[in-house]
Amino acid sequence: MANAGAGSHFLLFPTSVTPSACPAASLSRNEHGRRRRSAMLCRAGGLDRRDVLAGLSLTGVAAGGLNLAAESSGTDVCLRGDKIMDLRLSCHPSGSSPCPSPPPSPFSIVNFKPPTGPVRVRQPAHLADAGLVDKYKLALARMRALPDSDPRSFASQAAIHQAYCDGHYQYQMPVRPLPGGGMPPMPMPPPSAFDVHFSWIFAPWHRMYIYFYERILGSLIGDDAFALPYWNWDAPSGMVLPEMFKDPASPLYDANRDPTHVDAYVVLDYNKGGDVIPFDPVAVQQHRYNKVVKDNLATLYNQMIRQGRGARCFLGERFCTSLKVNQKSGTAGTLESKAHTGVHIWLGDSSKCTTGYDGVQYCDNDMGFLGTAGRDPAFYSHHANVDRMWHIWADELGHRGFEDPEWLDTSFVFYDETPRPVRVRVRDVLDVAALGYRYEEREPLQWLDCRPTSRRAPKDTTTGTGGGAARAARTPAPVFPLRLRVGRNVVVPSVRRPTRNATKKGELQVLVFDAVEFDPCRDAKFDVVINVAPEVAGGVTPQWVEYAGSFVSIQRGGAKPGETIVVMVQLPVEDVFDDIGVVGDVDAVNVVLVPRTEGITILSPPTIVSQEC
Repeated sequence: MANAGAGSHFLLFPTSVTPSACPAASLSRNEHGRRRRSAMLCRAGGLDRRDVLAGLSLTGVAAGGLNLAAESSGTDVCLRGDKIMDLRLSCHPSGSSPCPSPPPSPFSIVNFKPPTGPVRVRQPAHLADAGLVDKYKLALARMRALPDSDPRSFASQAAIHQAYCDGHYQYQMPVRPLPGGGMPPMPMPPPSAFDVHFSWIFAPWHRMYIYFYERILGSLIGDDAFALPYWNWDAPSGMVLPEMFKDPASPLYDANRDPTHVDAYVVLDYNKGGDVIPFDPVAVQQHRYNKVVKDNLATLYNQMIRQGRGARCFLGERFCTSLKVNQKSGTAGTLESKAHTGVHIWLGDSSKCTTGYDGVQYCDNDMGFLGTAGRDPAFYSHHANVDRMWHIWADELGHRGFEDPEWLDTSFVFYDETPRPVRVRVRDVLDVAALGYRYEEREPLQWLDCRPTSRRAPKDTTTGTGGGAARAARTPAPVFPLRLRVGRNVVVPSVRRPTRNATKKGELQVLVFDAVEFDPCRDAKFDVVINVAPEVAGGVTPQWVEYAGSFVSIQRGGAKPGETIVVMVQLPVEDVFDDIGVVGDVDAVNVVLVPRTEGITILSPPTIVSQEC
C-alpha cells in the first residue's frame, strides 16, 4: 500500500505529560507494525460462482453494474477471490418494492483520474472550525434541495448504501461451458443478495462512496477544498455524537437516533442493555476516564493491533462465490466488525422501524439498519473515521493490503459532481494523498498504548496447569449445532492448539468458527474469552487479557423472511495466549462463549489453526 507522503498529516502520540487512559503495560509487547502478507484461505458457502446483477440508476441507487468474473477454484476453499467489474447488468426485483429505475440509454462511463486542485483537509468533527461547520450545513442543505432524481441529491446518495446492503442487487452463477465442451445441467441455484460487507470489499467500496459524496458537497458550494469532518470516536473527547449533528433546525440533524445515546459516551464494543453514561467533557479534559472510555480504547487496540496484524484479519476475507455448501456470506475483518458496527448499533433508534426492500420490517433506524444508515448525515462522518482507521493501519502502522489482482482490479461506478458515471478500481483508492485529501490529527492516538493488561482468571483455571486441567476434564463438551442463549455462557473445553512444528514462519494461531448461523434481520453478537470460568465470563471486556474477540453483525436486508446466513468467524488469539501465559507445552484451552443476543447457532465446534493473518 502506498505511503501518503511526508508532510501530508501529523500524529500526536501519548507522552508523560498526557496521562494514559489505560493500565500500565506490564505485558511483553509485540511490534505495532508487524507485517504479514496475506495468502487467503477463504472458506465459502452455499452457492457456487455467481454474477452480481446490478444497475446504474438516475436515483443514484447504485454505481454502475457489477460482474463477478468467477475465477475461484471451485473447491471447498477460495484460493482466488472473485474480481468484481462494472459491467452494466440487471436488477432482480425482490420483496414488495420495484427495482431502481434504469438509467437513460445510451450512457457513457469514464475511467477515474486522480484529482487536481487543493488538498482537502478532513478535521475531527468535535474540534472542527466554525467555518467548516457552516460550509457543511450549507452544502448539505443544497444537496437536500436537489430533486430525488438527481444522482447528487441526498436521497440518491443515501440510496447508494441502501442498494448495496438491502437486497436490491443479486448475484447469480454464470453459465459456463464444462471442460471439454457442453453446458452444465440445469436448473441453476437461485440468486443471492449482493452486499459490500463481510469481505475485503468493505473498506475500498466505502472509501469510494465517501470520496464522491465529499466532492459533490464541495461542488454545490463552489469550494474545491471542502472536506468532510470525521467523527473522531477513537479519542476520548470525541466519544459522543458531535455537536454539529444535534441541532433539530440543521440539515445535519436526523430524527431517527436513540435519544438516550445522543449525549452519552458511545460504546464501541456495544452490548444492548449495557451502561449508558452521560458524556462529561470536564472529566475527559482532566483525563478521568471511566470504564466505557477504557473499554473503547482497548477495543481500538484490539481492532488495530492485537487482532489486525494482516490484511485478512483487518480488511476481511476474499469475496468468494465458490464456497462451501453451508455458507452464504464472507468473513469481516476487524475494521468492519468492531468499532464500525458498534457505532452503527449504538446510534440507531429502536423505536423507529421501516420495511426493507426485502419486505421485512427493520427497527433501529436510521444508523442501526444498513438499509437506512445513509439517511443520517452522521453516517458519512462515521465512515470518514472508519476510512481514517484504514489509513492509519496502512500508512502509519506499516501494514500492506492484498496484492491479489482480483482485489486491486475490482471496480465500481459512482456518479461524480458533474454528474457523470465514473469507473474506479480498488488500486485507485489505496493512497489518500493521491485522492487529494488528508486527515488532520489534533489529539494523541491514546489507543496505541492500550494493550489489555487486566486479568480475570486465577492461574489455576487455565487448562494444562494446576486445577484447570482437572476442571476441563470434568466439563462436558456442548453438543453442536449449538443454539446460544443470552445469560447461558458456554464452555467448549480443551480446544487443541497447534503444535510448535505445525506453525510456519509468518503464521498466527487463529480461533476459527467454521459456520455461525444467524438471522440477518436482527443484530447478532457473542463474545469469546479464553480460560475463564463461565460464571464470570460475562464481565470480561476488551480491557481483559482473556478477551479473544467478538462476532457482531448489524441487521441488514436481502434475506427472505425466516432465511438465515452462515458465515465463518476468525479471531487471532496469538497475543491472547501470550498475555495469559498459555505457551510452550500447554496444548489446549477452554473457549468460553458469551451470548449477547438471541438467534445465533454455531453449527460446528471451534478449532485453533495456524495461518497467515
